[in-house]
Amino acid sequence: ARFTKDKQPTDQYPAMGKGGCIKPNEQANAVAINNDRLTEISCSLLAKKNTIDECWIAYEGNVYDVTKWLVKHPGGIRSIMSAAGSDASAVMKSLHTPKTLKTYMKRCRKVGKLVKDEELSEEMMTSLATDAVTDVEKMRDLNRLKAMTRREAISKDFDDLNERLVREGWYEPQPWAYWATAIRVLALLSGGIGLILFSQTLPNDQAVLKGTALTLGSMSLGFYFQTVAFSGHDAGHGSITGSFSSDKVIGIIIGNLFTGIDMGWWKSTHNVHHSATNSLHDDPDIQHMPLLCLDERMGENRWSTYHGKYMLLDAVGRFLLPYQHWYFYPVLGVARINLYIQSVIYLIKTCPFFANNNNIAGTSFIDEKSGKVKEKYAWPKQKNLMWVASFVSLCIFYTTMVKFFLSIGLIPGIYSFLVTHITAGLLHVQILLSHICMHYCEDGPGTSGAISAPNGHEEAGYYEWQALSTMDIDCPPWMDWFHGGLQFQLEHHIFPRVPRWNLRKLCTLTDEIYAKYDVPVVRMSFIEANRVMLRHIAGVGANVAKTKSA
Repeated sequence: ARFTKDKQPTDQYPAMGKGGCIKPNEQANAVAINNDRLTEISCSLLAKKNTIDECWIAYEGNVYDVTKWLVKHPGGIRSIMSAAGSDASAVMKSLHTPKTLKTYMKRCRKVGKLVKDEELSEEMMTSLATDAVTDVEKMRDLNRLKAMTRREAISKDFDDLNERLVREGWYEPQPWAYWATAIRVLALLSGGIGLILFSQTLPNDQAVLKGTALTLGSMSLGFYFQTVAFSGHDAGHGSITGSFSSDKVIGIIIGNLFTGIDMGWWKSTHNVHHSATNSLHDDPDIQHMPLLCLDERMGENRWSTYHGKYMLLDAVGRFLLPYQHWYFYPVLGVARINLYIQSVIYLIKTCPFFANNNNIAGTSFIDEKSGKVKEKYAWPKQKNLMWVASFVSLCIFYTTMVKFFLSIGLIPGIYSFLVTHITAGLLHVQILLSHICMHYCEDGPGTSGAISAPNGHEEAGYYEWQALSTMDIDCPPWMDWFHGGLQFQLEHHIFPRVPRWNLRKLCTLTDEIYAKYDVPVVRMSFIEANRVMLRHIAGVGANVAKTKSA
């Protein structure tokens, strides 16, 4: 799809936003190919099919109507809608196994094959033959053609690399490789519980030793939560056993039972984060208004397609945001509590025992302020058994956690709870660090409003956008345990099903492709990345508050 800086629609290429922009009255006509049963679907026509009433995506050159699949998609409605009306080949291949795609794409209605817009392509080809292009419109079209050619070439190289990884066994699951993680997790859990209980056996006249044991034990529990979360992440991507159904069960055990975070909720947010990284409208991982503002455009009261509401900058936000770099770490220190809350809310919304029409993907309404049609996506009900398993496992975790902390006394219990969760907050820093000070876009993977490569292209394809919106954390191999191997976030975003222990080796291969197309790859040390991040959010907070108060 074509996007312009002012985001105004053109005659040939309407600039369609995500999450319920009004459907155009003019219906584009598809031209049938002679002696071919498939219909030609132009990019401009595809871009119009991005609502819950009519959702089309392109995959491997073909266009599919996935409207009826929205409520059935295991990854959720929102992950599909973040790529609606566009070529989703890259993100689909990154998140699904070839077997899954081969099986389920057959069940989707194929409506035609994707072709380039004929008139614009001819015009741009003419521009290419011109010695000096001075017309603004032609220059823009010429740049767009170059961007399209570039995007296709990058995708081809990454497709070839993916085929190589499959042949060489990079995706092969190795459940036995988790032995070291299992030992570390058990040591942190047992050591933490042991130190906390030991602290309560000490007399009050040994207050220093008593407090030290309680603090160290609580920190050990915090590192347990951080460490076990890496394995839960693997289960969410289906990379532990290679079977999504098996890993779904493992995910409930690790996520719900061992850490108190519902795996279904986590996947609903994480899948969108992968398909629309740093998208202001789509990515829930960067939507924390009015407490945190990570990009100045977030101060414009943006619509969140994930939450189905506006992210408002209110008076409290204008007062707090200039100081967000000061309270950033304290907020992340207790962010885990919010994950508990979100897990419970998700289970309530997806409870299959509440009366609700599970065949509706969402509802539309006309926004009184803008006059545009907006959509609120539904939360499809889970299967009875999976919901009950998720609910029971969360109840066991919450009950056990509360009883344990209260068993050591109210004051020591509250202190231990806070220290545990502040320590576990390190995981949230690690997650956000790779994206906060990178580029942001309006919708989807590097579409409107995106800052693209230094060569001036107005568009960025999926693979290029991952490099522009994602940073790697540079560290020696012996520190991989601390970051869980996920410090290589760029490589993980490109190939999320590749096991974490292969990501360091993968850097060399992905770097070669990015260097070929002059796409910058950012790597910083953990300390330097934190410094850059703090400078970034300090500047954003000050500018947003200043602009809105002017």
